[in-house]
Amino acid sequence: MAIELRSTEKGKLGELYVFAKLIENGAMPFLPVADIRGVDAIVRKKDGSYVEIQVKATWPPQQIGYYNVRNLMARKSLFIVGLAMGIERPEVWILPSKEFIKYATLREKGTVYLLSLGLGETKLEISRREQLREYREAWHLLIG
Repeated sequence: MAIELRSTEKGKLGELYVFAKLIENGAMPFLPVADIRGVDAIVRKKDGSYVEIQVKATWPPQQIGYYNVRNLMARKSLFIVGLAMGIERPEVWILPSKEFIKYATLREKGTVYLLSLGLGETKLEISRREQLREYREAWHLLIG
């Protein structure tokens, strides 16, 4: 019997998926004691440099591919990792925070950025996915 997962549990599963992929490919994620200022991990890349990541996991049937980030401020070292989970093979988008902001819609009185990638079912999703295709499975940005 499958257990109904809550939002926090789904988010943690997404983070663990990303961390496992990073480790498999030679990068090392370091986790802060608390999720402070939207940083889920600091990643030491293979070349010794560091980047910050915020992981956003979405699950079907609602919200898959719709990534919300609160109070986002672009930083050269910050990447948003969007995951579409709960499908046969998770879909991963790795975007520099500046690019995320550029293509996202600002909502909720200017505090939340929403990037709609969906699964390519609407014209907007198809267009946005095409514009951002270089960031799909772009693990090299986090691994070095």
